[in-house]
Amino acid sequence: KHWIISEGTPQMNNNTEKIVDDLCLDRWRTLLSVDDLLEAMIEALQAANALENTFIFYNSDHGYHLGQFNQQGEKRQPYDEDIRVPLIVRGPGVMKNATTASIGLNIDLAPTFIDLAGGEIPPDMDGRSLKPIIMQQQIEWRNDFLVEYWGEGTPCMGDIHAEPPNQIFLHDCHNNTFVNLRTMTLSDNSSYIMVWPNDNPSPLNISDANFKEYYNLEEDFWQMKNAVSSLPSTQEDAYQKRLQELMMCSGASCHTPRSP
Repeated sequence: KHWIISEGTPQMNNNTEKIVDDLCLDRWRTLLSVDDLLEAMIEALQAANALENTFIFYNSDHGYHLGQFNQQGEKRQPYDEDIRVPLIVRGPGVMKNATTASIGLNIDLAPTFIDLAGGEIPPDMDGRSLKPIIMQQQIEWRNDFLVEYWGEGTPCMGDIHAEPPNQIFLHDCHNNTFVNLRTMTLSDNSSYIMVWPNDNPSPLNISDANFKEYYNLEEDFWQMKNAVSSLPSTQEDAYQKRLQELMMCSGASCHTPRSP
């Protein structure tokens, strides 16, 4: 793991475990108000005889780690806990209790809403409409995606002056600008990560990255062991080429699936 995980976060103890447990409970408690809001909205739609003609999307903007890799409560890491979010859809034409393995991204929400409303999707949108996916239609679809985070740099963010010192943990700091190529195909379920040494480099150049990580999630589901040293050079070159494509794409050029 890069330095914020390997060096900037000490082993959790009874105090930090309690912090994580309390934070988890607080987040669950907060969801009670979301339940109330959802119930009130559905009752209002029923009263207006509009429920069966309305699409409801249930989503979140990011994942959240709570104790993974000794990190307390935050979201600025490239691992699955921080990047996977729920997406539940209800509406006309949506099959009840259906699920899909297709990849949906937050950048898909705006074009989806425009499409469902009968509008014209602007050509410069990187995302795609999820309408054919949620309507169970056959369509060529993405099998990988780009995660980017531009670190806020120094000063380091987090409890860097915590008492006792072993409660220190970092949210963000220098050397936390990264890209993650998350691939999800029948033959490749992986995460390839590149980290940059300076704060907010612009543009990001592949050759300037100073730390890399690789995880085969079929063999290492929890992303515990960085296996980049065992990655064949041809495969790593292919990942870097694909990262460059996704980092530079715009609009329709972002929609081409990676070759199997």
